[in-house]
Amino acid sequence: MGGSFTQAKEVYDYFEKYTRAAPGMLATLPKDPTLNYTESDTGKYFKCVTASPKQVRGPHPDVLLADEVCETKDELILAALPMVNSSKDPLVMMTSTFHKIFGIFQETWDNAEDLGYARFSWDIFDVAEQFDASMWDDPELNEQIKDLDKLKELAAGKLGDPNGFIPIRNILDAWKAKPSLEHFMVEAMGSRPSAKGLVLDPVDVDASICKDELIDERDEDTMEVINPGKYGWFPGAVNVLGIDWGFEGMTAVTGLQRIDDNRKIVNYQKNYTQVRANVIIEETVEHIIRHKVQVVYGDCEAKFENVELANKIQEEMQKLPHAERFTCRVVEVAFGKEKGEMLGNLRGHFEQRLILIPKQFAVAKWQLKRYHYVEGSDKPAKEHDHIPDSLMCALQHFKIHRKRRYTHKDTQRDDEGSATLTGGLMKTRF
Repeated sequence: MGGSFTQAKEVYDYFEKYTRAAPGMLATLPKDPTLNYTESDTGKYFKCVTASPKQVRGPHPDVLLADEVCETKDELILAALPMVNSSKDPLVMMTSTFHKIFGIFQETWDNAEDLGYARFSWDIFDVAEQFDASMWDDPELNEQIKDLDKLKELAAGKLGDPNGFIPIRNILDAWKAKPSLEHFMVEAMGSRPSAKGLVLDPVDVDASICKDELIDERDEDTMEVINPGKYGWFPGAVNVLGIDWGFEGMTAVTGLQRIDDNRKIVNYQKNYTQVRANVIIEETVEHIIRHKVQVVYGDCEAKFENVELANKIQEEMQKLPHAERFTCRVVEVAFGKEKGEMLGNLRGHFEQRLILIPKQFAVAKWQLKRYHYVEGSDKPAKEHDHIPDSLMCALQHFKIHRKRRYTHKDTQRDDEGSATLTGGLMKTRF
């Protein structure tokens, strides 16, 4: 398995070449290896798997090789790891360049001993062809590359390997063409990306993670409690949702429940990648009805989706007995106008330890820790931002140091400029 099918196939191709280079092994195969599948005469097989939930949940191999883990969606790796659970002698091998500073690869690396993994790492000089140490003192080369002395320091006395495969000239060219020192350190030296420019302090995010299950774990069909947590769904609690609609990327839906005067707990977190809006709306409305969510804050760039969601809420609400109906409104959030204030509200909640995130929402934790600014600006980058944006939407209901009052006349637009889309479901706010 790889970050993409192409990356997975590259690993498979290594195996196929070894197979074809061994006539004795090839002769035992009932069929020649195909482009992505090889099976032995005893039923053992080797194949590459597309990085999708359906593909990774199907097979039950003895060995899982996950290539470029940092390029693979975190939730796919989480779905893939149980593939080997049924094996009597399982082996998981994860490889990657450290393109993500936080995530499942980083946590596995940092806790390798406790998790039963062995760590191996190489930098570009470990796999370089052998070269002469006198190169570092070549006057002409030092004239061409003004910071050659820094590259020499990185080499740390290494002079390549007899089995190395990268010419030293290619390393020099990569050093000269590097867009930044950090880029070279990550791509060539195997270092981690810098934590500079992160929106949230990783320490604050870690402090928000609950060690125990705080939300009731329920059966998805019957909603019966399987594993009761400290904070379950209870009548009268303030429950809101935030939605960051994704067109080609991820759509993130995050729920918040107030658990005391100031603290809130993430009690719902679901992510969709390339899923039709009507499917997302149907599942979200089911959650809203089941748990009596009072407000949904949706990214205003998805006007059509927000209107459809409001209409669907109204439609499903009408099916309920009159006594079971409740009020739920859909509020649009204009990121462009309010992003600065929303970022401050997000940071404030984490800095003041007002957010709790149950450990089962690991993907949310990793995205929050990776959320960063565009270099040289105060604008967040458009990557690893879907879950943070959905959380910021939900936090529109809970603003630090600001008390909001809703009156009977407040029917169309609140003081932050957020428009209500109820499709006629609700005319009054409380």
